[in-house]
Formats: sequence, C-alpha cells, structure tokens
Amino acid sequence: MKHNHNETLELKITALSTDATGIARTNQGVVFVQGALPGEVVNAEVVSRKKDFMIAGTLNVIKSCSGRISPRCKYYSRCGGCQLQHANYETQLILKAAIVRDAMTRIGGFDSKLFEHLTCEPSPSSWGYRNKAAFPVQDFHGRIITGFYRAGTHRLELIRQCPVNAKRLNEIYGKILDSLDNNNYPFDGYNELEGTGKLRHIIARTGINTGESLLSFVINGRLSAKSVKALVSLGNSARPDTLTINHNSKQGNVILGTYTENLTGTGLISERLDKYKLMFDTASFFQVNTGQAEKLFTYASSQVQDAKNVLELYSGTGSLTCYLAENASHVTSIEEWRGAVKMAVKNLHANNFANVNALCGRSEEIIGDLNESKFDAVVLDPPRDGCERRVIDAINNFGIRKIIYVSCNPATLARDCKILSGYGYRLESLRAFDMFPQTAHVESVCVMFR
Repeated sequence: MKHNHNETLELKITALSTDATGIARTNQGVVFVQGALPGEVVNAEVVSRKKDFMIAGTLNVIKSCSGRISPRCKYYSRCGGCQLQHANYETQLILKAAIVRDAMTRIGGFDSKLFEHLTCEPSPSSWGYRNKAAFPVQDFHGRIITGFYRAGTHRLELIRQCPVNAKRLNEIYGKILDSLDNNNYPFDGYNELEGTGKLRHIIARTGINTGESLLSFVINGRLSAKSVKALVSLGNSARPDTLTINHNSKQGNVILGTYTENLTGTGLISERLDKYKLMFDTASFFQVNTGQAEKLFTYASSQVQDAKNVLELYSGTGSLTCYLAENASHVTSIEEWRGAVKMAVKNLHANNFANVNALCGRSEEIIGDLNESKFDAVVLDPPRDGCERRVIDAINNFGIRKIIYVSCNPATLARDCKILSGYGYRLESLRAFDMFPQTAHVESVCVMFR
C-alpha cells in the first residue's frame, strides 16, 4: 500500500461488502472502497476516517477485474438504486454467492466447506424485471420534481427512465413526467424537512405476466376537490388500470400510510405466478421480480413436500402460501398486517385452496398460542431484521424438525441460523437466488433439520 499526503491510497481489493463496496485490508485497518471490485488494484481517495476503518472512493483502476464493464444506465454514477452495473452479470452472481458464503462463515460460524459449491441462481431477466417502483417527489423552488435518491442521501437524481424497471413502469413514469413538465397543478411537491407539500411519492406497479398496472399517489394531508380532480387528470395521463391515493402525513422514511382510497378502477391488480393468480393492492408486499419469485417459491415449497402440517410465518398476501398448500396437507399461515391477511384469504380461495388457516397477528406474539399444534415443518420469510429471538425459541420448543428459512439479508440469516444450530439444528442445504440483478441484494433459502 502506498500512502501520500492528499489521502490517496493504492489498494488491492480482496472482497465485496454487503453494500457492494470493495474491501481492502491494510496495516491501517480495513478500507471500504466505493466503485471497486474484488481482484482489482485501484487508486482511491479517502473520504472518511473512522476508528477501525476508512471509506474511500475509486479514482482510477490500475488493474481491473475481468468482469468489469461499462454501466448501461447513464444515471448509474449518481443514482442510489443500483450498485453493481459496473460488473457483468456472471460476475454479479459470483459476488452474491460470496456475500452469502461470507456471512454464513463469518457471522454464522459454519464450516466454509459446507459452501464450497454455493452458486447464485440467475434471474430469468437481469434487466427490466422490477414490477414495482417508488419515486420520491420533492418541491424545488415551486417546481414538482421526482426521480430516485442519490446513494446515501435524500437528494433527488432526476431520471427519465430506469433500465431495471419493467417496460410498463417506465411508460407510466414517462407519461407522468410529461404531464408534470407541461401543466401547472394546484398542489406542490413534498418538503421532508418541514413536513409540508402535498405530493410525496409516485408508486407504480405492474403484473409482468398479466400486463395490468396500478398507479398511486402518496399524499401528505387532505386535498381540495380541485386538487383531487387535477390528480385524477395527472394519473389518467398514464392510463393505469387502477388509480389510488395513499395518505401518509407522518414524517420519516416510511413511504406508505395505512389508508388508501380508489380514484379509478378496483384498487387491485393481478399477477400470475406459475398456475396461481394472485391479487394485490397499493400497499401489499409482493416480490419485485416475478420470474425469480416463481423459481424461489417452487424450490422452497418442494422442501415441504408430503408434510402433513406446515407453519408459515410472515406470510404476506399468500403468494408463497399457495405453493406450500399445493405440497402440504395443511398450512397455518401468520401475517401481521390485516389487509394482507384479507388479501391472502381471497387469493387462497381464488386458487381453490381450503387447507390453509390464515391467522392475523405478529408472529412473535401469536406463535405462543400454537403450542398444542404439531408441525412437521416451518417456513420463515421475515423482514430484513430477521426473526425475533422468541420466534426461534418457540420453534425449538415445538420440536419442529424442519426449517425452511427464506431471507433477503445474509447477515441476519446467518445470525439466526447460528442460534438454531446451537439448538441442535443441522444445516442441510443453502441456495442463493438473485432476486435483484444490478444491485448488491441477494435472496437465500436455507434448510435446517433436526
């Protein structure tokens, strides 16, 4: 390592962090290098020094990784949505498998030999795969502006289209931009520092396999009749199948509020996953990569084949539940959000499943009421924070022999698997799925057995 007076370092990158920054190890500590890939030697400028590490940005690449390419998107260097467009897709898959492998060995404490052959399942589409996009809206000197946040900030990058979004989403967004550019509207963009302004977010969703589309405007406070009429006009310029308003007056980073009203259409759109037709609304959680969700759900549900009684936690609107109900005799699903449970019941009925008991409540709280049940397997798909300890303790106390853990965060997956391993569960298999091409995020399915 060479170190000069203007904080420029020559660094060899040995690994990739979970946020897709390169990792270099020096006699001064670890350096996280933005824009660098494993195997590269780069000149980097230090932008921040902490007690145990430094953060730097790549100035130029001295020796490049064989997988380095030019990013497709012209906004890539500024927009915070993607982190790996400078790596070709084969390299992205290798890097994501390494991220999962590292978490399971470093955090989980598992033997690295268990993951020697771990690969990341490629997405059917590496571009144009996203079925949902959320565009923050701000006020800029009386002008309504929208786009995506720049990395690590709440400053907007004013994009015109996004190559990872489905074609229909880009069509909707483009029509909205044209209308905002060419018309004056009786409402303004949001000012998050002051909590003022009416239009906070633009949400667009589409069914990749059905072609249906939903557009929603997230609004701060009440609107006048004139503003509602103007909002309908703005929305109709994009010709969605259904148009809604979501109300959110709380300051903070949460995009959606708890109340949504329909302006046009039913407020619902449908998507088809394999043979299952599923309905969802503005606020429903639904995997953003339809094609890869089919592959992941097929694999996860195959692990409960011939099971008599399956417990599913964090079940959402019932998409994975349908796959599980096909393979198991009976499923008990638990979901916290009442709207999602109602949607799940409709989806299960529409797909002719009568072998599911859908319960509403927090998994952490309701699982204690199930102690008389006898489950053959449990399927977990928690949020990024992973499972609360009492969920893991309850699974152990129930004596459930098989665990299928679906995770979007390798670190919390590894943490929870380490706890389960301490309870006597053996790691049977681990699969990685690229649910989010061009980004650093990766989905995993871990199977444990006792």
